[in-house]
Amino acid sequence: MSSKTTCSVQKGSFRGWEAFYLENEFIRLVAVPAIGGRIMALDLGDYPFFYVDRDLAGKLYSAKENQGDCSLAALKNYGGYKTWPAPQGWDNDQQWHGPPDPVLDTGQYTVDLYASDASRAVIRMVSPPDQRTGVQITRQFVLTKGSSRVQVNLSFTNVKDEPIRWSIWDVVQLRAELQKPDGTFTHDPNCIVTTPLKENGRFPQGYNVMFGDENNPQWQIDTEKGLFKAPYLWQIGKVGLDSQAGWIAFHNGTEDVAFTEQFKVKPNAEYPDDGATVECWTVGAGQVANLDFTGSDIYLMETEVLGPIQEIAPGQSTSFAMEWGVAHCAGPVVDVQAGGCSAVRLKTAVTDQSVHLTGQFGIFDTGELICNWKNAAGEVIAKETIGEVNPLTPVNLNEICEIPAGAAAVELAVVADADGVERGLETAVLPAKSAEA
Repeated sequence: MSSKTTCSVQKGSFRGWEAFYLENEFIRLVAVPAIGGRIMALDLGDYPFFYVDRDLAGKLYSAKENQGDCSLAALKNYGGYKTWPAPQGWDNDQQWHGPPDPVLDTGQYTVDLYASDASRAVIRMVSPPDQRTGVQITRQFVLTKGSSRVQVNLSFTNVKDEPIRWSIWDVVQLRAELQKPDGTFTHDPNCIVTTPLKENGRFPQGYNVMFGDENNPQWQIDTEKGLFKAPYLWQIGKVGLDSQAGWIAFHNGTEDVAFTEQFKVKPNAEYPDDGATVECWTVGAGQVANLDFTGSDIYLMETEVLGPIQEIAPGQSTSFAMEWGVAHCAGPVVDVQAGGCSAVRLKTAVTDQSVHLTGQFGIFDTGELICNWKNAAGEVIAKETIGEVNPLTPVNLNEICEIPAGAAAVELAVVADADGVERGLETAVLPAKSAEA
C-alpha cells in the first residue's frame, strides 16, 4: 500500500516520456499526453495492469512516421489505454480509417487541467482537431481518496461545419504475460476476460467473431452463470457482444487481481459492429493484414467498450462515462457492482434463526462491509457490520448471522470511509431452512 493518505498529481518521467502521475493510497495512474493522450499505467499497489511495449518505451515519432504506409505494420502500439472513433473501416468517410492515425491515436494531446487536493486528483487531455473525422477528443480522469475507482469521462466535439456520426470507442490493453526463469516472457493462461451475455441476443453463439478462427478455443460460454469467458490461450482473434449489463472485466489468476469497467448501455440505440457494446481482442500466434505476431513477445488482452453512435452537430459534443475499479479478487469476475466485484456470488443457507453467508469479492473502497436485512417489500429493517475491507485484501466471506424478524433478503454493501457513501455489492434472498448444522 502506498504511504500516501491524500490524492496527488505531479509531473514526472515514465519510461522516458514526460508524464503526469495521479496517485492515492491504493492506485497510480500515469498519463502521457505526447502519445495520443494515453493512460500508460494503472497500478494497484505494485501490480501494473496495463501493457507497455518495451521496444517503444520513451520513443516519439513525427506525424509522417506515425502514419507510415497506412498499414498495421506502421502502427506504433505503445500499449495502455486509448480512445478511438467507431465504426472502424476503410469503405467510406463514415468509418475511421485507423489505426494508424497520427492525430487521434498518436498525436500530441494538450493538458488543459491537472489538479489535486486532499480528496481528489484530476487530469484532462485534449487531442488536436482532426479534419478527416471531424473529431476532437477530450479525456478526463478522476481518482478519489480511499478508493481504487477511476472516473473516466470522454467526449467528442465536432470541429467540422456539418454533422458527424460516431461512437466513442474505449480500448484498454491489459498485460497478460509471465516472466520465465531465463528472463524472457510468455503468455499467462491464468488471465481471463468476462462479460455478461444478453439473453436472446442478436448473435446465435452469444458473440460475433470479428476476426480469426470461428472455432477459437478462447471463446467460451458459461450458460449457468450467463457469461462470456475468454481465457488467454495465445490465440489471435476478436469478438463482439451485445451485452446489456454494463460491465466487462479482466482477471489475472496468477496475481489474483481484477480490472473492471462499468458503463451505461442504451438498449434501443444504434451501436457499431452489428450492435456490439463490448469487444475482446487477443494477441496471439497469427497474422493481421501485413502484421505477423507469431514470433513476437507481445502478450496482451484488450477490453473494449463502445458507446452508442451519436449524431453531433457542428460545434457540439457528445460524451460517454465509465468507472474503472481494481481490486485483489480470488477468481474470475462473475459480477460487478458499485461496491466491488464478485468471484463467487453471495450464497445463503438458513438454519433455525441463523443464516450462513458465503462468497468471494474484491472491494473498491476502504470502509466497512455491512449486511442490510430487507423485508419482502425490499425495505431495510436492520443493519449489521461484518468488518473492515479495502481494495488490497480479497474478501472470503464465511459468516453466520442471526436473521432479524421479518427479513426476506440480505444485501452486502460497502460503506466507504472517505465519503460515507453506501455502495451495493451483492443481494440474495433468504431460502427456506436447510439441513446444514
